[in-house]
Amino acid sequence: MQQATLPPSALHQPMLDRQAAGERVALRLKGKVQGRIHTDPLMTYAWSGDASSYRLIPAVVVFINSEDEVRAVMAAARAEGLPITFRAAGTSLSGQAVTDGVLAVLGDGWRKLDIHPGAEQITLGPSIIVANANRALKPFNRKIGPDPASQATCKIGGVVNNNSSGMCCGVAQNTYHTMARLRLVLTDGTMLDSGDAASREAFRNSHGTMLEGLHRLHHEVMDDAELVALIRKKYRIKNTVGYSLNALVDYHDPLDILIHLMVGSEGTLGFVSEVTYKTVPEHPFKATALVPFPDPQSAGRAIIEMANGGVQVTTGVTAAEYIERRALATVEHLPPMAPLLPWLTDNSPAVLIDVTAPDAATLATETARAVELLARHGATHIDFSTDEARSHALWDIRKGFFASGGAARPKGTSMLTEDVAAPIERLADFVIDMRQLLDDHGYEDAIIFGHALAGNLHFQMSDDFAQPGSAEKFDRFSHDLSQLVSVQYGGSLKAEHGTGRAIAPFVEAEWGSKAYGLMWRIKQLFDPENLLNPGVLLNPDDKIHIKHLKVMPLADELVDLCIECGFCEPACPSHQMTLSPRQRIAVTRERERLRRSGEDPARLKRLDEDFQYAGLDTCAACNLCSLRCPVGIETGTMIIGQRAQRRSGTARAVAGFAADHRGAVESMMRGGVALADMARTVIPAPAIEAITDSARRLTGRRVPRLSRALHHGPGSPKAAPNRQDPRQTGFPVPIAQTGRQSIVYFPSCATRMFGAPKTAHDLLAVPDAMLALLTRAGFDVIMPEHLNGQCCGQPFQSKGFPEQAAEVGGALKRELSDLSDAGRLSVVTDASTCAKHLREFPGDAPVLDSSQFLLSQLLPRLTITRKLPVVAVHHNCSAQRLAEQPMTEAIARACADEIAVLSSVTCCGYAGDKGLFFPELNAHATRFAKADIPAGCTLGVSTVSTCASGLSEHAGVPFVGLASLLEWATR
Repeated sequence: MQQATLPPSALHQPMLDRQAAGERVALRLKGKVQGRIHTDPLMTYAWSGDASSYRLIPAVVVFINSEDEVRAVMAAARAEGLPITFRAAGTSLSGQAVTDGVLAVLGDGWRKLDIHPGAEQITLGPSIIVANANRALKPFNRKIGPDPASQATCKIGGVVNNNSSGMCCGVAQNTYHTMARLRLVLTDGTMLDSGDAASREAFRNSHGTMLEGLHRLHHEVMDDAELVALIRKKYRIKNTVGYSLNALVDYHDPLDILIHLMVGSEGTLGFVSEVTYKTVPEHPFKATALVPFPDPQSAGRAIIEMANGGVQVTTGVTAAEYIERRALATVEHLPPMAPLLPWLTDNSPAVLIDVTAPDAATLATETARAVELLARHGATHIDFSTDEARSHALWDIRKGFFASGGAARPKGTSMLTEDVAAPIERLADFVIDMRQLLDDHGYEDAIIFGHALAGNLHFQMSDDFAQPGSAEKFDRFSHDLSQLVSVQYGGSLKAEHGTGRAIAPFVEAEWGSKAYGLMWRIKQLFDPENLLNPGVLLNPDDKIHIKHLKVMPLADELVDLCIECGFCEPACPSHQMTLSPRQRIAVTRERERLRRSGEDPARLKRLDEDFQYAGLDTCAACNLCSLRCPVGIETGTMIIGQRAQRRSGTARAVAGFAADHRGAVESMMRGGVALADMARTVIPAPAIEAITDSARRLTGRRVPRLSRALHHGPGSPKAAPNRQDPRQTGFPVPIAQTGRQSIVYFPSCATRMFGAPKTAHDLLAVPDAMLALLTRAGFDVIMPEHLNGQCCGQPFQSKGFPEQAAEVGGALKRELSDLSDAGRLSVVTDASTCAKHLREFPGDAPVLDSSQFLLSQLLPRLTITRKLPVVAVHHNCSAQRLAEQPMTEAIARACADEIAVLSSVTCCGYAGDKGLFFPELNAHATRFAKADIPAGCTLGVSTVSTCASGLSEHAGVPFVGLASLLEWATR
C-alpha cells in the first residue's frame, strides 16, 4: 500500500489576517451561540495554552453548549477559512487543545450524568469531570475504566478523544474497550447516535459513500496479514500514536469502525457530544504500600511478574506505579514519605502498589501473595496498609508528580513531558535505557515514573526555549527517543497522552508507511476540508514538535513555579466567567514579558487595562486553587499583591480613613442594609434590586447591589456579667470562682453587619445563638469592649491594603490576647474567614473557628432535642483551607437526619463584599447549587454570613449560620 497523496486542502494555509477572520466568525455566531465569544487580546491569550509545552493564540474563543451550536461554529469557521479545535479541560499534554483558529470551549451544556439501572452503565456529557463521574458511581462500587492522574480536573470529552487510560486502567479498560455507545457530530453537521437504531439506519442511508470507504479500508487491511499482525502487536500495550487502527481489525460493520475510530482521534474527525460507558468494579477493600527496591532492575523484575502477562485484573495487584529515585527526591519532604526515607539509597526506586478485593478475606490472601512476590525480588521494606487516608495521601503524591516534578525545574523554564510504553517483559531494561537517553541529551533533571503494569513510563524534564539551541536540543532528543522506543523496543511513543503536535512528525516512523497512509485516508473520509484540528495527530511538517513552544518568563515569585497544568481550575469560582488561576498566571507572565521587552506597548496597555476586571476584580482571592495545586501556588495572593500595586495615593488615603473610622463605616453599612430591609416592606424586592442595579451601572459599580437575600445583622451583642472579667469587677484577678470555664468570644464584623433570612424555625442571629450556646454549655463569656468597628483586617488585605490590614488586625489580636490572659483562655470567633486571618497575626490568643469549637467543646455538653430531615452544607473557602469540612459536617449531622454537601460549589464567589459590587461572580460560582439541594431540604448552613447570603439567593433555600442551627436543635 502506498502512502496517500495529500489533497491541497489537507494542508491548511495560514490566513493573512487571522484576527480579522476571528472577528468575522464572532459576527456570524452572534445570536446563534448562547455562550461568550472573545476576540480581544486578553481573553484569546488566556486561552492560548493547555497543559503542554505549546502555545497558540486563537483568533476567536467561543463557548458552545449544544449540538446546534457545534454546527453553527463549524459553518462560521468554514465560511472564514479558520480551523476549529474543541477543548474540554485543557489538561492535554501534547498540544492538541490549542489553535490559532477557532477555539470552541465546552460550556455548561454538556454536564449530563445518568447512571443506568444497576450502575452497569453510565451516560456522560463531555464536560463531566472524571472524578465526579466516579464519585457518583462509588455507592454502587463501580467506576469508569479510564483513570488518568488528572481525573480531578480532566473531562470526559478529552478522555474519549485521547483514549486516556491511567494508573489502573491498563489496556483493557480504556474508552475504546469499555464504550457502549457514542453520540457525535460530523463536519457536515450530521448527528450519529450509535445506540439508537433509527439514527444508525438514517446514517447508513445518508452517508453510504463514507461507510463504503471505511468498508474498503477494513478489507484492505484484513487482506494484508503483515499489517494485521502489526496492528494487533501495537495494541497489546498502551498506544495512542495516530488513529485507532485496531478498529479496522476488531470490527466489520463500518458504523462500529467509525465510532471506534473517533476514540483517540483528538478532535480531528468530529465532535463527541455524549458517551455511554460500561462501568467496571471498584472493589471496596484495598491495601496500599509504597515499596522501595535496591535498584531499578529488581523493581522491574517484580513488576513484570505482577503484570500477569499483561492481562488486566480487578482482584489482586491492580496498580503498580514505578517511581525512580530522582522523582522521589522531589517529594521526599512530604509527610507521607517520612516512613520510607530510611530505606532509600541513592539509586532506590519505589513502586506504589494497590491490592484490591471484593471482601476482607480475599484481600488478606492477595496481599500475602503480593508480599511474598515483592520479598522474593528484593524489596527492602514492605508495609501494606488498609488505612484509606494513608492510601489517598500516597496516591495524591503520585498524581501530583506532573506538577510537583515540574515545580522542581529551574524558574523560567518550560516543562516537557512524554509518555512511552514498551512490552512489559522488557520493562527492566527499558527503565535503564530511558534514564541513559535522558542523561546523554543533557536532561539530567528529568524524572521517570509511570504505570508499570502496562509497561508505561512517563518522564518529564525542563528547558528554557527562550535560549538559543534549546529547541534544536529537544529535536535531537525526540528523534533518538523515537528510535529507542518505536524501533529498538517496538513500543509506543505515546502510551496515553495522545499524539498531538508533539509526536505527529514521528507517527510514520513508528507505524510504517502503509499504516501511516491509512491514517491520512481516514482523515480525508471524515474531514476532507481539514477543518478540525489540522496539524494535530498527522502533520507533514517534520519540525512541528519544536514550533510554538511556550516560554515561561519570570513574573512573580509566588507563581513562577506554575507549569500551567490547570489542576487549579475546578476550584476557581471565576473559571469560565473571566479567568482561572492558570490563565491569570499566563497573562501576568505575558504582561511582564512585554514590559521587559518593550516590543508592543499598545498591546501591553490593552492587557493591563482589561486585566483590571477579568484578573483583579473578579478574583475571589480565596486561594482554593492552592489546595488543588500539587505545589500549593496561591494565585489569589499574587492577585492581592497586584491590587496593592494599582492602589493610588488617594485610595490608600481612603483606606486609612476607613481603618481609623471603621466603627462609623460598620454603622453605615449595617444601616444601609437595614434601610433596604425596611424599604422592602413597602417596595417589592425586585424593584429594590432594579434600582440598585441601575445605580451601579451609572456609577461604574461604586454602589453596592442589595439583593433580597441580604439582610441587616444584629449589631454588637451584649454578654452577661462575668465576675471573672477584671474589666467588670475592677480587680486584676477574678474575685469569684464560679466553677464555670471562661471563653473569649469575638463576633465577627460580618455577622454583626449581615443577618440571615427569616425561616420557619425561629432561628437566632449568629452572635445571639453563640452566646446562648455558650451559656447553655456552662461557659462564662468575655467579649471585647466597643465591638463596633472591631475587625480582623481581612477586608483591607483582600482589597490590596496590607498596611491597614496589619494595623486593624494586629490591634484586635493584641486585645484578644490580653482578654485571653496571655493565652490561658481560648478565643472563638464565628466566621471561618476571620479565624483564619487572625491566626496569621502574632499574639498569645489561640483562635478557634466556630465549627471547631462547637464540635469539640459545646456539642458534648449539649442535648439534641429536635432535628431537621435534611440540611444542606456549604464549606466556604476559609473552612476548606482550615480543613474543617469534617467538623462542619459532624455538627450538621447532629442536627439533621441527613446532610447534603454542595458538591458543585467550591468558593461561592461572595468573597467578602464582592457579592455586593460584583454579584455576577457569586451568581456564576453558585449556578448549579440548586441541583445539589435534595427534595425535602428547607435549610442550609455555612460558617460565614456573607456566603450564606449569596447561597440563599441562588440555592433556592435559606442558608444560616452553623451556630444558629445548633442552638435551635439544642433549645
